[in-house]
Amino acid sequence: MITRRQRQRAMVRVLRFIKYRILHVDDSPHSIALGMALGILVAYMPPFGFHIILVTLLSFLFRANKFVSLISIWICNPFTYVIIYYPNCRVGRALLDIFEFSRSAELDDAMQAFTQSLSFSNFITNFYKPQFWSGLGPFLAQIGWEMFVGGLLIGGILAVAGYVITKKAVILYRIRHPLPAEDTRIVSDQDITSIQR
Repeated sequence: MITRRQRQRAMVRVLRFIKYRILHVDDSPHSIALGMALGILVAYMPPFGFHIILVTLLSFLFRANKFVSLISIWICNPFTYVIIYYPNCRVGRALLDIFEFSRSAELDDAMQAFTQSLSFSNFITNFYKPQFWSGLGPFLAQIGWEMFVGGLLIGGILAVAGYVITKKAVILYRIRHPLPAEDTRIVSDQDITSIQR
């Protein structure tokens, strides 16, 4: 059982990580926030195994901070797959039903198989077995549209929220903890006025 003191230590470590790895990044607030938004969006998309490549390409394309985008895609990891992709499937299925898109699988069967195949215990015990991966591929191809549409909607909403929160946090942090005089170009007057609105 995790004690209160252990939870507090964990929270202190998380806050220290945010402070020194995100807020201290030598880049503009827009670039840092855009990196966070791209990482969140890609984390909610279904290209398993290609998240790092995809977010790196998008970061180069949109000139976002690559380091922050690579950090933020780790919200999607083997421990959070079900938490992230199950709602994606549900939302995607509901949206595809609204637009009368042809169904790729029965919802209850797909959701039950999804929960079983990506459950924490099944993932840990079968991660290194070829049967796990050979069965996962066809299943994911079967519900791919649902995951893509749901991931695009949920990930898009969270990415916009992540952009706004990250940009305001970086600007506020830099106002309260000013950099040396030669590095004040990182927070512009436009950034300061946007945070005051």
